[in-house]
Order: sequence, then structure tokens, then C-alpha cells
Amino acid sequence: MKPKIFEGKVMNDILIAAKNHFHQDQQQLIINVLEEKKGIFGLGAYIKAEVSLNLDPIEEGKKYLLQLLNDFNLTGTVEIIPSKQSITFNVNSDNNGLIIGREGKTLQSIQVLTSQVVNQYTNKHLKVLVDIGSYKENQIKKLEALAKKTAKEVLHSKIDAKLDPMNAYDRRIIHNTLSDWKNIQTVSNGVEPNRYLTIKYKA
Repeated sequence: MKPKIFEGKVMNDILIAAKNHFHQDQQQLIINVLEEKKGIFGLGAYIKAEVSLNLDPIEEGKKYLLQLLNDFNLTGTVEIIPSKQSITFNVNSDNNGLIIGREGKTLQSIQVLTSQVVNQYTNKHLKVLVDIGSYKENQIKKLEALAKKTAKEVLHSKIDAKLDPMNAYDRRIIHNTLSDWKNIQTVSNGVEPNRYLTIKYKA
């Protein structure tokens, strides 16, 4: 969440306004006084300060996911897996299927919301991934296997192959898997939510 400038007569005015704005306790606030006039017997007193939050965005993401599990009446754990380009939250619960949802749609929504939570506390956008019971990891392996198997069939038959409709994330996995294959081209066709890939032979 971006820093905000507050003005008032005394420091307590700043604290009250900042707590109401950020919805955080005082210990989570970092206050940088920019301008201050003491005044005479309180008259003419003025204070201006920039306030930011002393919160770890990744920990806030973890807290959000644990609260989400609680809202679903589930018990579970959230593992943080950092990398140079992204942060992954790996969730395990006593009912992973419920929070994965049909075709992973609930999981996708959870990832979008978690990314919003994390990035409201950062100045630079952080790529956030959420996996549940290694569902995405397993899905990636299945999609990579499908891509390679289909591409081999296309190379052998020289007949284009149309895949079932997929979301943008899954299509990207197919694209990336086959990007370096000679004589193979992947093309997206159709309109969401029925957009699909065609694996084409390219002479």
C-alpha cells in the first residue's frame, strides 16, 4: 500500500487518520514527520507526516490464505516457496478438491485475490502463484506430456491437431513446451472461454 501524507494539529490526529485509512494498529505504522509547528499553548500547532506500513507482503499473503482456509472451515498449512521471479504459496488442506474447484477455477480465483493482497503492500509488482496440493505442478506435467505426444503425432502425420479449449495459463504452457520444436507451430483460435490451440505442421 502506497505511503500517504496526513495533516493535523497534533500527532494524535495523524495516528487516528492513518489507522482509519490503513486499517492497521499503530505498531504497523511507519511515521515520517515532514513538517511540524508547536504553536503557542496549542494555538497554531500543525503537523504533516508521511505514513507507510511496516508489513511483510509475503507474510500478509500467507495470513490471507490461512484465513481463507478457516473461512472454508478447513485446516491446513501454507508453505512459502520464493524464487527470483515470483513467490509461490503451496497450500495443503483436509479438502484440497474444494478449494481447487472444477477445472481449477476456484484455485485461479484464489491466486488472483492473493496477488492483490500481496501487491497492495509492495511498491514493485510481485508475481504471485498459488498451488494447492501440487495440483498446478501435476497439471503442468500433464500438459507438457500432452503437447509432446500430440506434436510427435503431427510430425509423423503432417496433419494439424486441434486441442480442447483451455484457459490462457494452460495454453501458454503448451506454447512454451513446443516453442523450440522444429516444424511445429502452435496457434490460438476461437474466443474465450472456448479459445483453443492448434498444433500445426510447419514445413
